[in-house]
Amino acid sequence: MNAPRARIKPGKASLIGGIAVGIASMVIWIAVTRELGLLGTPALAAGLLISTAVAAWIRIADL
Repeated sequence: MNAPRARIKPGKASLIGGIAVGIASMVIWIAVTRELGLLGTPALAAGLLISTAVAAWIRIADL
């Protein structure tokens, strides 16, 4: 007899946590690039890419 498989339900906390960390990392990115004088579309695009990757990592790692 096979035991029934338990299904792990992803929590809402990991989604909210991933979004919060993504937003926070983007805010920090903007603050650092502004201090360094690296304003412009390329710096903003790089920050958006990095913060999205960090948010996705938090979400996936918590599953």
